[in-house]
Amino acid sequence: MKTYDVKCPVCGKLNVGLDLEETDGWMECDRCGNVTQNLKTRKVLLIPITRADQVREIHQYNTRLASAKGL
Repeated sequence: MKTYDVKCPVCGKLNVGLDLEETDGWMECDRCGNVTQNLKTRKVLLIPITRADQVREIHQYNTRLASAKGL
């Protein structure tokens, strides 16, 4: 388990030994009680965006891939 020392962006207190990976970067300050998210340890899910003009090309690629695998 990796722990982090994070300075509260609200009051400036250094919060020591936080397991931010378990909380997806969220922490509650020991001094002021504000809840913030540290963006450096946040897990991000990237969602691909497909334009309408790319759909035919993607479909053709998937069809060729499936036939090459014998599906």
